[in-house]
Amino acid sequence: MNHFDLVIIGAGLSGIGAACHLTRNQPNKTFSIIESREAMGGTWDLFRYPGIRSDSDMHTLGYAFKPWRDKKAIADGTAIRNYIRETAAEYRLKNIFNTSVG
Repeated sequence: MNHFDLVIIGAGLSGIGAACHLTRNQPNKTFSIIESREAMGGTWDLFRYPGIRSDSDMHTLGYAFKPWRDKKAIADGTAIRNYIRETAAEYRLKNIFNTSVG
């Protein structure tokens, strides 16, 4: 059994953001991200119907440590999902991403 200082539930925008903050500000803490789905991205991975987009601008909704650079501030789901995945890759979070059992 693995033991962690912290467990983050959900690999969506907030969960990945929390993991990045931990990596940046608490490098000696161990943590795991638990996600019930096999993909990160939360809402933006689950819902992929045509036209899905944020109702908040991504300059506000995005991470302060990784400013939103896309020209569209009201972004579509694909752009947000890519932003989450790109951030996770930059912080090497793929290795701590686990899917929950049952």
